[in-house]
Order: sequence, then C-alpha cells, then structure tokens
Amino acid sequence: MSFTPLVSYEGANSGRGLSPGLWAKQPRDFQDLSVGFGITDDFLTFDDENKWVLTQATAGTVALDVAAKGGVLLLDSNSTTNNQGVQVQLGGAAGASSFIASATSKIYYEARIKAADIGSTTCQVFAGLAIVDTSVFASAANSTANHIGYEAINSTAVGIHSEKAGTRSSTASAHTLVDDTYVKLGFVVDGLTSVTPYVNGVAKTAITTNIPIVALTPSFVCHSSGTTDPILHVDWVAVYQEEQIDN
Repeated sequence: MSFTPLVSYEGANSGRGLSPGLWAKQPRDFQDLSVGFGITDDFLTFDDENKWVLTQATAGTVALDVAAKGGVLLLDSNSTTNNQGVQVQLGGAAGASSFIASATSKIYYEARIKAADIGSTTCQVFAGLAIVDTSVFASAANSTANHIGYEAINSTAVGIHSEKAGTRSSTASAHTLVDDTYVKLGFVVDGLTSVTPYVNGVAKTAITTNIPIVALTPSFVCHSSGTTDPILHVDWVAVYQEEQIDN
C-alpha cells in the first residue's frame, strides 16, 4: 500500500497517467514519510479480503479485467434492477479510514474510470473519499454524512460533492459520462478552506464549504438505475495527504 515517488511530474494532462495539472503541486519526495502518506493502486492484483472491502446491494461483483493490460478493476452491478449493485472501500477485511482534512494538510485524489453499458439515466456511480459505510449509496442517494467525491445518479451528468456532518455543497456539472470512455476525476482538498475539482487535469470551480473533518477512505460504487447493467472500470486510483503527523 505504497505511494510511487514522482520526483518531477511534468508533461501533458492527457494519456493514462496522473494529471500534471493536479499532481505537479505535490511535494517532490513522496517516499519521505515525514512529508505525508498515501496510496496508489493500479489494480494489477485484487483481493477483497486483503486491501478492498466489497459490499453488495443485493447484487454485484468485483473482479479484475483479465483482458486489460496494466490492470483494471471491474465493478459490475450485475443487475438491471434499480438501486442494486456493488461497492468497494479501502481497508481489507474491515474498512480503514486514514485521510482526515485539517488546517495544516492537503489531500490529493485522482482516479481514472469509465462507466460502460450505460444509458442516459441508467447508472449510479461514485468515485472519491467517504466514511466507512456498507451502503455508501441507498435508494439512489449518497447515504454517508461525510464524503468528497464525484457522483452520477440516474444521469450521465457527473457532479462533485463535499458533505460534512450531513450538510452538502456541490458543483453539479463537472463532467458528462460517455459510455465506455475513460475520464480522470480528481480533486485537491486545501486545508479546511477549499476542494478544487480536476477533470482530466483541468481545474474546475472550487467548493469552499462543508469540507468533512472525519476520517475518509477511497471508495467506489456502481449501481443500476434499472434497464441496463452498468459496469464501472477503475484503471487506477491515487490518494496522497501532505501533512506531518505524530503517530
């Protein structure tokens, strides 16, 4: 569960890799644990009893795409019934939250994902950070009281949301999903003052209120809205918190 050092991250935002528009703002030595902590997962392997907790909402499966070079995790709702599907949260046999915003920290997040087998209103997906919860989505809504992340619920419109203790702030139209097409969705949490979204490495309008101050963990959800059986492809996820900690 290590974070790959990127001594100098430059180049174009396009392509498969981390977006310089977001990650070039990082500390220069990610191996120095006095600078912070984090994780990258390229999904070359997957074991839901080791690193990720899998929870079904009646249906759903999670497995590696055996035909994909470089590692891709497939969250298959495995259902055409409304609100059924699957989620994963980092932690292994039990969810483990480690990323906690504070006035002296910055949290960097990015994931490369695509949703396949979707219609105009037939998927419910989430990619971001959330509290440990076995039902991040319930009845076509994010049921967690604390989270930061991207959602598309009964729509192809992707919004980014920051919710603190049940009160939410949003940027409603950050991106539009295109069936079977990858997008890189990221954000930077700057202290307790802002969450700046990045889509394919390009900054969008920041959220400045309702930033959660409790422990969050990387989380992905894929539910059906009915009619189709959507599949969320997760190519990779990277999260890093820049903060000097005592423990």
